[in-house]
Amino acid sequence: MLLAVRTKRPDVDLVAVIGQKGDVAQRCVDDGIDTKIALTPWWAFGKWWRLRGIEPHALIGWLPYTVLLLPGIAQALVFFIRHRPTVVLTNTMTVPSHAIAAKILGIPHYWMVREFGRDDHGLWFLFGYRTTIRLVGRLSESVLCNSHAVEQTMLALDPAMTTHVLYPVVDTALGTPPQRHPHERMRTILVGYFSAAKGQHLAVEAIANARSAGVDIELTLVGAGSHEPLRRLARRLGVDDLVTIHPPTRDLGPFWAAAHVGLMCSQREAFGRVTVEAMRAGLPVCGTNSGGTPEIIKPGVGGLLSPPGDAHALAVNLMTLEADEDLRRSLAIGALETSQRFERDHHDSELVAILGLS
Repeated sequence: MLLAVRTKRPDVDLVAVIGQKGDVAQRCVDDGIDTKIALTPWWAFGKWWRLRGIEPHALIGWLPYTVLLLPGIAQALVFFIRHRPTVVLTNTMTVPSHAIAAKILGIPHYWMVREFGRDDHGLWFLFGYRTTIRLVGRLSESVLCNSHAVEQTMLALDPAMTTHVLYPVVDTALGTPPQRHPHERMRTILVGYFSAAKGQHLAVEAIANARSAGVDIELTLVGAGSHEPLRRLARRLGVDDLVTIHPPTRDLGPFWAAAHVGLMCSQREAFGRVTVEAMRAGLPVCGTNSGGTPEIIKPGVGGLLSPPGDAHALAVNLMTLEADEDLRRSLAIGALETSQRFERDHHDSELVAILGLS
């Protein structure tokens, strides 16, 4: 994202402010971007902060939580006064310090929203979800959403918000649709953090449904988190011989190459980068018809869709591809072609134009 601005306008000085050291910070450094590690307090937290479904701000009020944000806002003010930025860009809806500081100083601010927040990650917000979305809009010249689904959610809560849809860049290596030999089991793959929202259990259930119908389909799961609940589910459903689980890896290439079909089983995915990665690897994807996934997978072109949470419908789609190799190959070619619309050139031109740097 920052590299895009630098590529289009090499005369623009970029500074990346990141909350902690890690892969993102190192990537910015490697790209030659001046990178600062700074305090960035969150105004969003996980489900475990809720009190029996009641968000704490409703009981305590806003003032105590506002105090939590003040150190980050103060540090951002000092930083901006020192650096005098022309434009400020916030790249997650979970940290507001620099957006607030930019508003105080009258610096144009743009907010990139890459998540629903509540519906996908189950976050609760210090000031409540509706109020937070409205603050995101009020603190920004424009809100850049990573899918039309996210944009519609934002506008439903704040119709006055100015928005743009800017799909993320996915420029992983292009693959070749894999051959599937006669009598070879079809192999599927699902990549993502192990959680109920990501739907790994749904994939296991679909494999079990297919076996009950007399069709054996292999499933590979790759991701961080606890493996054991999924192993227990596979054993209970009698498909532990079909399910393989791997820890996360930075090199998914061998996993894509070994599969015939990709899966996206999230209840509500804002965009789904791994969906595009699977398609770029030459795999048709059986996805969930919710969130931003239908914007990536065109049914009958790059894959098939099924209702969220419906293991039976997912199993039917998988068995359709298992029984019709010509269809699977056709969708694989379509997936490879349509996935190329997420490459860098189009994204970079749109971003630079939105920020007024063209």
